[in-house]
Amino acid sequence: MKNKITRRGFIKTAGVAVSAAIIVPTAFDIESIVQAAPVMRRSIAGLTASSPTIVSYRNAITAMKALPDSNPISWGYQAGIHASSGGGGFPAWNTCEHHTFFFWSWHRMYLYWFERIIRKHSGDANFALPFWNYSAGTLASRKIPAMFRDSSSVLFASRKAAMNNGTGALLTSAVNTSAGMSETDFGDGQESLESTPHDDVHVGVGGGMGSVATAAKDPLFYIHHCNIDRLWNLWLAQGGGRTNPLSHTQWKNKKFTFFDENGAEVKMSGCQVLRAAAQLNYTYESEPTQVKQFCLNIILPPFIFQREILFRVPMQPMTLRSEKMTISMDIRPFRQRLTTLAASTRDDIILEVENVEADRPPGVTYEIYVGLPADAEPDPKSPFYVGNMSLFSTGIRSDTHHQFKPARFSFRLNRALNAALKSAGDTMPVTIVPRDIEIDGRPTAGQSQSDVRVGGAVMTIKRRRRR
Repeated sequence: MKNKITRRGFIKTAGVAVSAAIIVPTAFDIESIVQAAPVMRRSIAGLTASSPTIVSYRNAITAMKALPDSNPISWGYQAGIHASSGGGGFPAWNTCEHHTFFFWSWHRMYLYWFERIIRKHSGDANFALPFWNYSAGTLASRKIPAMFRDSSSVLFASRKAAMNNGTGALLTSAVNTSAGMSETDFGDGQESLESTPHDDVHVGVGGGMGSVATAAKDPLFYIHHCNIDRLWNLWLAQGGGRTNPLSHTQWKNKKFTFFDENGAEVKMSGCQVLRAAAQLNYTYESEPTQVKQFCLNIILPPFIFQREILFRVPMQPMTLRSEKMTISMDIRPFRQRLTTLAASTRDDIILEVENVEADRPPGVTYEIYVGLPADAEPDPKSPFYVGNMSLFSTGIRSDTHHQFKPARFSFRLNRALNAALKSAGDTMPVTIVPRDIEIDGRPTAGQSQSDVRVGGAVMTIKRRRRR
């Protein structure tokens, strides 16, 4: 196992002992003691274009866009902190964390300071960013909120035409959080939820949101990321051993640079964003009680996750375009073991798809099925569906905000194998289906804007055990 700071590399997950010694509170902890009750980030579904929150957001964006990009509290500067198309730029530009161990924590910090800047520009002391809960289970929830589709509004931006005109909706599979929520390891949970729904939503909305270099210029970006931040709280609230990586020194203490509402440079670390309500003064509408975690001096992990390579999938590097593709895995040497493992409650069988890359954003989502019968229609409600692949930030050579690295995807196979092994022969099909968005409630075929190259795949076992 590689010993580096990645979501995969950090597989030791620490339990939380509140009674242990606590590090001295930061300035942000002390500040929160004298703050008023936390503001609430509300669901966008309960707001209209005339709601005070939306009016304040529009007013602030207009004021920010009137400032030069060199001003840290301007719209251009704030978007550049996330990423820019030109590279370089001003202090703190192009510092977003994607597909790293700091994805959740960096974006929480970014939203926190951005929200304070919006509050200053709008003059609304109670302003809180709303969140877009596209996983609410309705067709309406998967459509871009109406106030962002008004072409006369500052909230409007370049996106896929059908998404902007209201006929388009995000794929059901693109907003399914069940895979990530079922993970109990921080790195695996964060990784899964960054892929789906985070990356899938960016690709589904398209336009500026479809590329990391331009995504933060769209006002919808911040509403989307509020929901991703909310999912972090919801993931922790499930319990079952879920915790932030509190024994990881770099995750806790690495400082990232932002700017406050007065344009002054500030730095923030993971220890300062563990408890959103207490440290950052916000909650989410209808969320359960936030989990209170602390940066402890000593934590002994009660369990660890081990990975074992079962076999490398025999395949040549392949290219995905706009057609459905099926490859076959020879499972004869492993059939009996696969049957046993698939039924296990302790072991997860994981398909790792490696070295995925494209020259530019493909603009499609690939649904992945394992064991899908040849005569069956691909349906994400079927037991053969294992997850999605969408390229956003990693795997895209035209994105220059960070050093290029290929994308990698993980899919838990237990359910699919349990269904497929009952009738499978010597081979197991892996079916890859390109999808775009839904139009009038029906999924559409994906038309890839760039070839997607896949280098290989490996099947592994992930096992949880006590120390």
